[in-house]
Amino acid sequence: MGQRDLQPENVGASDPQAAEALLRSMTQDIENLRQNLVVQLSQDVERLQREKAQLIDDIERLKTQRQQQIVQQQQLVQQITPALANQLQELLREQINQLPVPPSVSDRGTMPLDGSGGAGERQGSMPLSRDTAASDYNENAYRLIASLDSTLRTTFKTLQQDLSSYQSSLSQQLGHMYSLEQQGEAILEALVSRLREEIQSESLVAKNPPVAPPTVPPPSPLPRRERLEYPENNHNHSTVASSSAQPGATMPLVPEPEPPAAIPKPPPRTQPASKVQLGFLLVLLSSLALSFLNIVITVILNKSRIFGVFEQGGFISPSVGNSLLILWLRMLVVVPLMTGLTTILYPNMWRDIKQFAQSNDQPLFLKVIGSGFFLFVSQVLIYMALGPISPGVAITIFFIYPIVTVLLAWLLFGDRPSSFRSAIIACVLLGVVLIMVPTGAAKLSGLGVAAAAGSGIAFAIYVILTQMCAKKLHPIPFSWINFVIILGFSGLSLAGPLPESWRFEVDPAMWPNLIVSSVILGAITLVSYLFNNIGISLIGAARASILGATGPALTALLALVVIQRALLPLQMFGMLLVTLGVAALSFERLRQAPKTPQTARQAQAK
Repeated sequence: MGQRDLQPENVGASDPQAAEALLRSMTQDIENLRQNLVVQLSQDVERLQREKAQLIDDIERLKTQRQQQIVQQQQLVQQITPALANQLQELLREQINQLPVPPSVSDRGTMPLDGSGGAGERQGSMPLSRDTAASDYNENAYRLIASLDSTLRTTFKTLQQDLSSYQSSLSQQLGHMYSLEQQGEAILEALVSRLREEIQSESLVAKNPPVAPPTVPPPSPLPRRERLEYPENNHNHSTVASSSAQPGATMPLVPEPEPPAAIPKPPPRTQPASKVQLGFLLVLLSSLALSFLNIVITVILNKSRIFGVFEQGGFISPSVGNSLLILWLRMLVVVPLMTGLTTILYPNMWRDIKQFAQSNDQPLFLKVIGSGFFLFVSQVLIYMALGPISPGVAITIFFIYPIVTVLLAWLLFGDRPSSFRSAIIACVLLGVVLIMVPTGAAKLSGLGVAAAAGSGIAFAIYVILTQMCAKKLHPIPFSWINFVIILGFSGLSLAGPLPESWRFEVDPAMWPNLIVSSVILGAITLVSYLFNNIGISLIGAARASILGATGPALTALLALVVIQRALLPLQMFGMLLVTLGVAALSFERLRQAPKTPQTARQAQAK
């Protein structure tokens, strides 16, 4: 080893394989160093983000405490003022009672009216005594008023000093928290700059490998699978960028590292064509699995001719209680399987769930529970719709949820739809109307149509609540919590006092078929969830939503092939309008925000 270090050129000239092995070893060491550095920096960024979130919560809590203290001080002043006034009134009454009483008119009326010398002396002394008593009375009154004024001034001065001290203490604490927030943001910026510098340096090393001796041929470039790829929509990077753009971060307490001037910025990386194609294929398979799940539910509720060969299904009749039973059995299979799968996909899931449970964030708790509840309502209603009407019609009506989401965003957040989105809304609504128009003997069940529409509206509310929770909770733990909430609500609904017409009724001979069907539903849900997550990681949520718009068409196609249920021409045209409208809405979002971080994966729960 020592001889090779002292004479690398001679060894390289005499042994090309050794030089190539040395270069490969150096490349592997650099790769290992890069991976360790990226792991350490990612851990630091996650820790600093958690500390930043904790600092923001502390600031909000201090602001709330300050408002509470101000309200308490005002209440204290209101309580002290009547007592103080009563005490001052009693003191004033005591002082007045102690004053000497001046001679009254009745005393003067008892004097003798003769012209004796005594009368003359009293007549000469009465004005003097009245003046003295009046002066004493005024003096005592002035002294009492001065004492009252001094007492009031001292009391209010003390109250003002206490209020000033409370305000100063709160201002100091808020200033300290604000400075800590600035330091955290500056540290995050420094870490991101350091990480970017390391990535750029490694890119230059990968592009310009060490020069081999003249006798050794240059090594072939590394395969693409060995190169590190950094997704453009990384959640941590986007969070740091948004925090550094805030007004409070213009003067960080920690100096920012200067970007390297000698290292050129690498060109933006793009996903390989093979990975993009694989992502599209996986998302399409996920949509196909969801459509097949709707067909299986239809078969469970209605006796159908499978592939036109044999009859199967109709294990239970369509009703509210039976829909709850199907959902409960499905969740009994999905939740355990999803627990193992999500732990593999996201190792930090249990840590995030523990932090969520210990955060005491009541608004977030209510939003998460509300999203799970509305997803539960949407599932029950779509099961009720798949019984009396065709799967293609039910899913097409359900796909009004993107339109309802746009309208709710306008109503709640003031996000007024553009003229293009308004045209899309009109197109989708026209398609829904066309698919519900009765033609000839084909009449749709009013209950089925109402259930499908209600399912779409409930799912739109779930989407809005999911978007509110996306910044504080990772999508994978959030989805698992939603499945658990659905399991809880469905179990409580079955055990609760339901009306007689809503209770589930199952023929004992049908329980084996029903259990096997629930296992099939759980397996389909798991496969769809897995394909959807992997596909979104490869092509992004925006592109995946475009493929998700093919749900009505795929469901109608599977219904025609598997259970021989065809749509009428007018219904097919309405379904085509809905599909194109939803796809255009997804494409318009992709065009407006092509680099937006991944949002909530709504389709994985269906």
